Amino acid sequence: MPDVPVAIAGAVTVALIVVLGIFVYPALLRHALGRATVAALTALLVALFYLFDHGSGLSGAGQFLTAVALGLAPLLAGAIVYRLQRGKAS
Repeated sequence: MPDVPVAIAGAVTVALIVVLGIFVYPALLRHALGRATVAALTALLVALFYLFDHGSGLSGAGQFLTAVALGLAPLLAGAIVYRLQRGKAS
């Protein structure tokens, strides 16, 4: 697989973290199958970010840990937004 240019990978990473974390994940968490969907999307993000870091020169463990951290970032943001929205609805 060809390496993804850093500018593109960075822009996609930020966009995914913001859009998924603030808009998509909180909306999914309101539905019955939302948690399973969020878990599947998070696993896909980790795989995507792992591919983005393929050409970064990090070791295998460093590359994996970076991908996991970036994959969990939208989940953390989504959980915070979901809790804040749920608190306002009460």
